[in-house]
Amino acid sequence: MVKFTIMKRDFGLHLSIAKGFANLANVAQKLNVTAAQIHPTAPQRWNTKPIEDEKAEQLIHAVKKLNSPLHTLALHAIYLINLAQPDKQKFHLSKVSIVQYLNFCELIKTYAKQYNIDFNCVGTVVHPGSAKHYSTEKQALDRVVYGVNWILENSLSGTILLETSAGAGKIIGDTFEELAYIRKHANNKKRVYFCIDTQHMWASGYDFINNPDKIVRQLDETLGIENIKLIHLNNSQTELNSKKDRHANLKEGLMPFDKLARFINHPALNHIPVVLETPACKDLTQAQKEINDLKELLNI
Repeated sequence: MVKFTIMKRDFGLHLSIAKGFANLANVAQKLNVTAAQIHPTAPQRWNTKPIEDEKAEQLIHAVKKLNSPLHTLALHAIYLINLAQPDKQKFHLSKVSIVQYLNFCELIKTYAKQYNIDFNCVGTVVHPGSAKHYSTEKQALDRVVYGVNWILENSLSGTILLETSAGAGKIIGDTFEELAYIRKHANNKKRVYFCIDTQHMWASGYDFINNPDKIVRQLDETLGIENIKLIHLNNSQTELNSKKDRHANLKEGLMPFDKLARFINHPALNHIPVVLETPACKDLTQAQKEINDLKELLNI
């Protein structure tokens, strides 16, 4: 098992950019969170053009001006992406979309340096896609690997965070081994890492509630704890191994709050930034209570 020293942990939630990028700094200050995740473009629409430089500068300028606690940002790729897509046009749109996000993430880092603030864009969270068009899992995984390598070759820099999935249908990523295969065959492993989602893992059958040490050991042996750069912290509306992607608020799901806390605060994981994607996060009034529950869970 990889050993880590306890350090300051960034925490927060998924936020909307409907009121602009600068508003992220303001909301983070009001909620007193140090991390956020966003869709920098509409999540249900293809984004093939570069995201404007001014949006990155607006965010960093606001963080510095307000002395906002926001320190860590993750981008979440649009929902249309399928890197196992056999259709050439949709496959290309998926790849280009991620390239634009990777470049934007690096642009944010560039402005952070210019403004001389400690701010990190940890990467772009990506759902690998679906294997439904293929007769074997390996064919689908190899298609994803091809797509990932094209993205790495055609982007300036930036990090892809492959996310664990809930396992519905033939969705790729419901096992740690599938995600590990993609990274293993990536041409530049220093730009491909992982994001684990507690609800998705639970829905895929990983019982970290009753066997936290076992699941952490599996994570370390397959993905490598050092390669997990972000955790989506969500409770679940559905039971273990349900194969359903149904998030619940921290204190309202089927995973006991205290046992969820035990897993997320495991000594091997307690340095990794966490962001909420729970239903309460969609409304800032409800989000404050959810953040308070998050702080309780993290012993902050």
